[in-house]
Amino acid sequence: MANLAARLHGSHSPCPPLQHPSLARLEQAQTIILLVIDGMGCQQLAELSPGGWLRQQQTLPLTSVFPSTTTSAITTYLTGLPPSVHTLTGWHLAAPEVDAVVTPLPLTVRHRGRHTPDDPAELARAVYRTPSALTGPRRQIVLQPNYILDSAYSLHHGGSAARQGWASYEDLFRQLDTLRREASAPQFIYAYIPDLDSIMHHKGTTHPRCRQLLQRIEAHCAAFAATLSGRDAVLCISADHGQMDIPPPRLLQLRDFPELAACLRQPLSGEPRVAFCHVKPERLVDFPQLAARLLGHAAWCLPATQLLDEAWFGPGADVNDPRLAARVGDYVLLLKEDWGLLDSPADAPLPKLLGNHGGLSAAEMMVPLIVIDGKEGVASDE
Repeated sequence: MANLAARLHGSHSPCPPLQHPSLARLEQAQTIILLVIDGMGCQQLAELSPGGWLRQQQTLPLTSVFPSTTTSAITTYLTGLPPSVHTLTGWHLAAPEVDAVVTPLPLTVRHRGRHTPDDPAELARAVYRTPSALTGPRRQIVLQPNYILDSAYSLHHGGSAARQGWASYEDLFRQLDTLRREASAPQFIYAYIPDLDSIMHHKGTTHPRCRQLLQRIEAHCAAFAATLSGRDAVLCISADHGQMDIPPPRLLQLRDFPELAACLRQPLSGEPRVAFCHVKPERLVDFPQLAARLLGHAAWCLPATQLLDEAWFGPGADVNDPRLAARVGDYVLLLKEDWGLLDSPADAPLPKLLGNHGGLSAAEMMVPLIVIDGKEGVASDE
């Protein structure tokens, strides 16, 4: 995925640009479209629409970034850089630069310290430090649902792109068609569909509503791709991550392990499938043994330095930039099999999350790439 992002943006990424025959004409095409369908992993595509157009057209599988989550992966798509460089490492983010644990996508504060700014603009400037790749020389356009179009995250990571909201799939694909037909100069279009991921979180990855929704999206993709035949456009359809189901008894709560929680100097950050632990200095030595005793059946406890040294977050981390090491803390709990771990606030109701992601399983990490080059022709869905 990071290699695809590097290729799409021609960015100065430490990841080499993706090379594949289907992308041979990419830089010469007048219109390049990246359509990201949130949560549409290879496994989900195989289970929900095994004979559908998207699976038939799949060009190759890609690996997501680590953690396999929207915050990290979409930021890679929009900056052209891996998490090792942009350092947005999960839904919850340890952000010592603002003395807080924050949620970068909605830009809310999960845990506030004495020096956490109250001003949202100041918070955004501190947390969003990596420039967007949507700066040219092509004309840049972003198509997002109306409800996230003007979020602080979208505004920063949209760079200099023209921003257009959409209200329905018909609206989205109508706008894509208009932008392609009316193009008078080279352009890059980023389009984003979040709905499949949202439903899988709440209903599970194989719920009939997921199947119905994916097939609706798929029909729109096939119809739009057919309009590209003979046109000077390259359409790339992919995802940010996949998902896996976690049975409710296996979605653990840190509040049920008070002895372990007492070792932490702030709430867990990261994802339900990978938790970053910032441990009190006096508990650093015994924390791994305690984690193994209490959670060894469900998680591996790894030193955070191991993940950094082995470049789990990607290559190119700046040794002079302390942010990445600060994000991942002292130890990392990597959940096994179909286990998950949440650190919900004590006064909050327990969330009902059936579909989850962030870990290293194939269901979470493998995503499809479909490349349609209008000049090369488009196969039908029959």
